[in-house]
Amino acid sequence: MESSEKIVFAPYDRIVKIFLPIIPKRLKPNHLTFFRLITSPLLIGLLEVKEYTIALIFFAILAITDMLDGSLARLRNEVTDWGKIWDPIADKLLIGVVVVVLLLKINLSLTIFLLAFELAFVLGGAFHKMSENGHHALQANMWGKIKMNLHCFGAGFLILGVIVDHNILTFIAEILFYISLLFAAASLIKRGV
Repeated sequence: MESSEKIVFAPYDRIVKIFLPIIPKRLKPNHLTFFRLITSPLLIGLLEVKEYTIALIFFAILAITDMLDGSLARLRNEVTDWGKIWDPIADKLLIGVVVVVLLLKINLSLTIFLLAFELAFVLGGAFHKMSENGHHALQANMWGKIKMNLHCFGAGFLILGVIVDHNILTFIAEILFYISLLFAAASLIKRGV
């Protein structure tokens, strides 16, 4: 891992390191990624039946598993090829659910841009894997991690804005998503995708 990537992850790793002694050793980073993969679709149901408060709490739990799985993997030296592939897919699924169910109703063009960039990430990763004969997966970079954080905060503000029916919160969500597009572009350029 490059030293610049260690700096990016250090804030999360420092937080997780404090709680590391109380996190059971049998809880593996891939368990958290798998949990996010299989439960993110439940968020669709919560949003569709307008259980926004429960959806926000559930979303926050799933977003925390994204922070936790990567930090656990690095701190415990349990980074796996499976995790490198499936963690970003779980991230895209989590954010994609909120974007498609809620943001689509508010801002069609922003939704299309966000989904297009995420498709570029998926296709870029697939082409990279094929060109490298599957020897290693693409590593997250600083720009991509910032993009994901902006997505999580944007999605959280979007759900909260729907809960309290306040346009300023949905506007903040849209701004965060627009800013995330800049970091998505930087991440794609950095990756050479």
